[in-house]
Amino acid sequence: MNETAFFRFAGWSAYFNAAVFVLSLVALMIFFSIGGMWGRINDSLSVIWMISYLPIGVALYLITRPVNAPVSLVSTIIGMAAMLAFVAMQTLLVFGRVQFEQTFSAVLATTAIVGLFVLIQGFLARSGSLLPPGLIWVMVIYGLGSVIGAVGFQIGGETHPLAMIGLLLNAVSGLVWVIWFGRLLLVEQVAVALSSSA
Repeated sequence: MNETAFFRFAGWSAYFNAAVFVLSLVALMIFFSIGGMWGRINDSLSVIWMISYLPIGVALYLITRPVNAPVSLVSTIIGMAAMLAFVAMQTLLVFGRVQFEQTFSAVLATTAIVGLFVLIQGFLARSGSLLPPGLIWVMVIYGLGSVIGAVGFQIGGETHPLAMIGLLLNAVSGLVWVIWFGRLLLVEQVAVALSSSA
């Protein structure tokens, strides 16, 4: 698969990611309200959501590699490791191999690391003028929201103000950035241009 074709695949992955994120968010809100099976549904969707992040992460790396290859590579390796760790822990949770309390802090940490990965990639893209400035700012907001939300959840659970602020920032910026990024990757001229710069 050449890079232009991969960017198109990553673009569709970004759209899929957005759709799963909406479903997961709905399940989470219902779970917070009434509990029950909705927690398991949200956990299952979160696994699919993070798996769909992997092609997006590779696409970001390919785009930002020419700007600063070492930083792009290291942040991508750490970001991908966090994604895979998240998938592993949530899969174990879904199948009842671990309890929520056992992986809670680690899952929050991986989520924050993925957010930081997006933030770093956004700054690299800004340095190389590779993505629209508006998209980069949304990526930065998403990264900050991931960290703020993780800290809030760790301190006081889902009702902590920082957790709610982080969740709100992520709910909005998370959708906007992946849809916007996906649209860019699916525009043939943009995909070709990004491929030639990668």
